[in-house]
Amino acid sequence: MTGADDDEEGAEGTETTRLEHSYALTTLLQSLTSDLVAATTSTAAQRATLASQTLQADKLLLQLLAAECVEGEERGMKALEIVGLMKDESGKIMDAAAKVASRFGREVLRRRIEEMAERRAIGLGDDGDDGL
Repeated sequence: MTGADDDEEGAEGTETTRLEHSYALTTLLQSLTSDLVAATTSTAAQRATLASQTLQADKLLLQLLAAECVEGEERGMKALEIVGLMKDESGKIMDAAAKVASRFGREVLRRRIEEMAERRAIGLGDDGDDGL
């Protein structure tokens, strides 16, 4: 391995670490906002903030998914776990996740994401046998 390879791995690791930290902070704020909305008579602004934080967390997960797809097939389980963390109820983020997997040539992952999206759409959740 050359010094250039180390720099590339370090840059990718740094970006992934930054995304993971951003996700952790966003979900912490989301959790606190969710507790506030649930425990009080919330305002429209508070509910909008919660929706915005949820969307931001899902967008960060999409970026993390792309980073895992770049890393290769051996990271498929982690990529699928990332998709499982998404809270999107409309299905748009799950569709975007399938497109990300397809863009990187990860067709098995794309199929698993689509299956997960279908289970969510009919209310079965993500507890199915993933078979990976």
